[in-house]
Amino acid sequence: MMSKKNTSVPETEYKSRYSDYRNSPKSEQRPDDAKGTFLRFLALIKPHMLPMIFIVVCAMMSTVCNVIAPEYMGNIITILQEQIDIRLSGGMIDFSATYDQLWRLAALYGAASLFSFFQEFVSAGVSQKLVCGLRKDLNGKLSKLPLSYFDKQTKGQVISKIINDIENVSGSLKSSILTVMTSIIQVVGSFIMMVKTGNALMTLASVCLVPVSAYVSYKVSKVSKVWFKRYWDTMGDLNGHIEEMYAGHTIVRMFGHEDESVKEFKEITERLGKNSFMANMISGILSPVLTLIKNINYVSLCLLGGFFYIGIHNGTIPANAFGGIGDISKFLSYSSSFSNPIINVSKIINSIQSSLASAERVFAVLDETDEAADITDNDAAAVNEGCVEFHDVSFRYVEDRPLIDGLSFVAKPGSTTAIVGPTGAGKTTIVNLLMRFYDVNSGKITIDGTDIYSMSRNALRKNFGMVLQDTWLFKGTVKENISYGKPDATDEEIFEAARLAQIYDYIMTLSDGFDTLLTEDGSNISQGQRQLLTIARAILVDPKVLILDEATSSVDTKTEQKIQTAMDSLMEGRTSFVIAHRLSTIKNADNILVMKKGAIVEQGTHKELLDKNGFYALLYNSQYTDGIPPED
Repeated sequence: MMSKKNTSVPETEYKSRYSDYRNSPKSEQRPDDAKGTFLRFLALIKPHMLPMIFIVVCAMMSTVCNVIAPEYMGNIITILQEQIDIRLSGGMIDFSATYDQLWRLAALYGAASLFSFFQEFVSAGVSQKLVCGLRKDLNGKLSKLPLSYFDKQTKGQVISKIINDIENVSGSLKSSILTVMTSIIQVVGSFIMMVKTGNALMTLASVCLVPVSAYVSYKVSKVSKVWFKRYWDTMGDLNGHIEEMYAGHTIVRMFGHEDESVKEFKEITERLGKNSFMANMISGILSPVLTLIKNINYVSLCLLGGFFYIGIHNGTIPANAFGGIGDISKFLSYSSSFSNPIINVSKIINSIQSSLASAERVFAVLDETDEAADITDNDAAAVNEGCVEFHDVSFRYVEDRPLIDGLSFVAKPGSTTAIVGPTGAGKTTIVNLLMRFYDVNSGKITIDGTDIYSMSRNALRKNFGMVLQDTWLFKGTVKENISYGKPDATDEEIFEAARLAQIYDYIMTLSDGFDTLLTEDGSNISQGQRQLLTIARAILVDPKVLILDEATSSVDTKTEQKIQTAMDSLMEGRTSFVIAHRLSTIKNADNILVMKKGAIVEQGTHKELLDKNGFYALLYNSQYTDGIPPED
């Protein structure tokens, strides 16, 4: 029922603070603690421990099968070598001894494939549950954050974290975790099998690959992490620009800013492309470098194996030091199983770094300070008459920029209080403080003598109805949009609210009446009709206190007159606050607060303020081109 734009800070104040934020050191792209992020992410797996144990067992069994298989492959080669020697000696070749080894080899590879299938199947479900939970946590966190957080973030940044970052984590979570998990098991298993061969020198040569590869991976990933962080931050900027240009495409075209919009889009995409190129290029260096290291290591093992084989046959090396060509084949297979996982991890290093960058951005939101908690759990409505009083209230959005200082006034029950003043005077801020979108720095605000901080935000806001200049409707039926603030309203109550808002007849002309489906933001009806629907929504809530922010500014004069009549009837007996820009609409207000730089410089009725010939009279007269207002 409320628009974020009009219930937050004034536009000039927002732009100033947003500019300060974007230029502050906090917005610089620096690498964060990747280790801490990874460990924190692993903590999310704890609730899924049982399926994770199953995945680990499947990964272990699959890896064990793959590690043992070279043993039988080596045996087959040894048997074939023996048969060749027999044939060279004039005997007959007999392959029957290989059949048993072949069946065992086939069984191992079949079992490995089956375990891999179960592993992939279960991990897919776990990864989606993890991401779903993370998305719920993020959405829940956003609902608890104070309005000041959203003042410092563009819509694109917020949307990017909910959609792009979470999706990025989801996309690489399953493959990354499984690859790392199976790689560790395979490296350990292959190392055990190499040790089992009894050739310490070749085993040592294989193990030398680990520290070299680890050092290279660490150095490269440390740099790529910075660029992935920049990439996802720039992606948020791009989303923000697209959302902003799409929402305001009419204004952009009207003022001929298409070229500027395209230019800015091009600049962001070029920056995005540069960050993406650098991130992937730097992380991509790992694979060829580690492959080169692996190949050098493999060649050295081949030379060592050949040295041992020739030495054994020449008698220079004891026969029990190493076996035949089959044993060499086994060791080379184990060596390959030992080194391949290291290469595989390097290939997904960009995915891991990108995921960590996205996870950091999500965790940064989850670590934000929540909106100050209510000091009471009382959720019961406490407003009966609606007497609102500000007691020496002071407030500032930015620490060193006072906006409201020592503000005091009383809005009597059933009265209409209009708030006027130039842009940035603090008009909307009064509403923000009254509804606790922001908390006062000092002083207090009471309703019927009760401090608003002694009731929960939910209880407080139940007593308010708001009609804002910037309408907000969602994709749904007309009936659902009107009943947004009162979901249990009866059809008759909805119809009556529509009649009072002067929109019932229009709704009945629609194809499906109250069941007509509105598109996103109600774009399939006129701006004036959207405004009328939000007024009907406020009427249906039947609030104790009304807040009207130029509620009739988007309708034509004739409709405005009818709405004003309905609003007068609605406002009767209720405390109303009217933020007015067209001063001719508040002539009948019981009290007009004239604000300037966060302070009330004048207050009184319309006639009293005109008679003073002060700031209000200046504002009122300036709204007419000839400087002469119509007769009151």
